[in-house]
Amino acid sequence: IPLYHYKDQVRKMMEEGIEILKEKLARACRMLEMIGLINFSGHITARLPGSRTFYIHPVNLSRSEVKPEDMIEVNLQGKTVLGQGKIPDETPIHAAVYQHREDVNSGIHMHPHYSIIPGIVGRDLLTVCHHGSIFGAVVPLYPDSQKIVNFAQANLMADILGKARAVVMKGHGAVVAEASIESVFLAAMHLEENARLLVEASAI
Repeated sequence: IPLYHYKDQVRKMMEEGIEILKEKLARACRMLEMIGLINFSGHITARLPGSRTFYIHPVNLSRSEVKPEDMIEVNLQGKTVLGQGKIPDETPIHAAVYQHREDVNSGIHMHPHYSIIPGIVGRDLLTVCHHGSIFGAVVPLYPDSQKIVNFAQANLMADILGKARAVVMKGHGAVVAEASIESVFLAAMHLEENARLLVEASAI
């Protein structure tokens, strides 16, 4: 195969991969809003494995309306590469996780009801059910409730996340990191399911 044909094929495959990624990302965003893990805030991102950029939806668009063509391409320094609209202030969360973790290709920052309750009262978010076991014995806690808007904060959060699948942000929300959009969506659901069971069991 001539080299220029090979390059054309690679470019076409990359473009097709990006379109599929953006479609999955938009669908996951709408579903996360539907099940209440994100609302007017919160976000999900994804990148192709090994890529130095990722995709995120605009901050000023309802999460229930996000479409593939709305996705903005962002580099690992948190700067827009391609796309229209304003990226979320908390974009450094995702950029820092991708910088720290080559194994992570999708991340969610969400504001779950139950997952933040243990940290508010000084308790650990323990694993209490089978699905929650993917997070280990205890979900790491980032102790600052302030909104993460810069890399000094985001890098500290990523350090606390370490090799874990999730970190809870005290009184604020949670960050979930996984290898794919599908797996991060399921992990987010399992995190909140586990937290709900823990909170309800603690009342007995």
